[in-house]
Amino acid sequence: MWNDKKTIILHDTFLYKWGWERLIMMMWKALKADIASWFFSAGSFDLRKEWFEWKMIPVSSEIFKKWFRHLKLKWAFLFNTSFLKKYDNIIFSWDCISAQRNCRKDAKKIYYCHTPPRYIYDLHDLYLKKVPTLLKPAFKIFCFIFKIMYEKDVKNMDLVLTNSINTQKRIKKFLWIDSLVLYPPVDLDKFKFIWQKDYYLSFARLSDAKRVDKIVEAFKLIPDKKLLVIYWENDPQRQKIFDLAKWQENIKFVTLPGNVWFTDYVGNSIATIYIPIDEDFGMSPVESMARWKPVIWVNEGWLKESIIDGKTWILINAEAKIEDIVKAVNELSSEKAISMRADCEKRASDFSLENFSEEINNILKKL
Repeated sequence: MWNDKKTIILHDTFLYKWGWERLIMMMWKALKADIASWFFSAGSFDLRKEWFEWKMIPVSSEIFKKWFRHLKLKWAFLFNTSFLKKYDNIIFSWDCISAQRNCRKDAKKIYYCHTPPRYIYDLHDLYLKKVPTLLKPAFKIFCFIFKIMYEKDVKNMDLVLTNSINTQKRIKKFLWIDSLVLYPPVDLDKFKFIWQKDYYLSFARLSDAKRVDKIVEAFKLIPDKKLLVIYWENDPQRQKIFDLAKWQENIKFVTLPGNVWFTDYVGNSIATIYIPIDEDFGMSPVESMARWKPVIWVNEGWLKESIIDGKTWILINAEAKIEDIVKAVNELSSEKAISMRADCEKRASDFSLENFSEEINNILKKL
């Protein structure tokens, strides 16, 4: 019987509450699954405060040094996951699929691929530029080794799920395997329209691929418009973007440990701005629409699958030129944003937790 099957979800770390982590939170609610991660500590957000009721299994001890952290994570999932033999269904999320070696032969192994690792594949050159010159040869060697390991592990999966048609195409291009699209959900009970204050909101991670620096540069040219940027302390571009906005009274930053009040900031905005490079899947636009807020976005990546043409978004070119952002902000006035409320709410309902729960349970029943 399906109900007798023991299910566990492996996710690399819960250091942040980014889109991947918010997806995993919805997944364990849908499946009532145990969760294993590299570590759980005061340095990451508390899953028990998210009403997680099942077993939490740490794979190793905590560490926060970035490069060493990545290597230790690989080691931990390779050699510290013998507990997986107790489970019938194992769902792998993100950078932990090397643990598949420790599953029973009769267990079902499902990989939810948020994207093939971008530092290895399509954004390799972008990551390489950020590596100090003396460390570039080592980075290339590690990428080569991790690529071999990753592709071998993926081929041992019984099923590969992914978050969008865009990522599905990327998986096919780089890995030559088929995958099944299962869109991440939003807990609509937590996202409702509140009010409309006088600011536009960016809550993407401060990293090169999210191009928040361009959003800041645009608002420097329109001082009569206010921008609020939500950030996390470990965001890689944090200081650079702080420096860009120095002395700008219309640009404010706020950090939200544990994402407390996050939905309120979304619910009180005029609109949100989200302009990543060829995004695999971003929770931000769906969460924005769930608060009945339209999105300024770029014409590439998965966003084209989720946002209704002319009704829930304002479109800019994929290059995300600063002048295009300025034009879009001026076009998306508070009055226009209010007029888009109903369409945003309707589209967000397609990504409900109820729909997701029914779909993922049906998928696992058929394995």
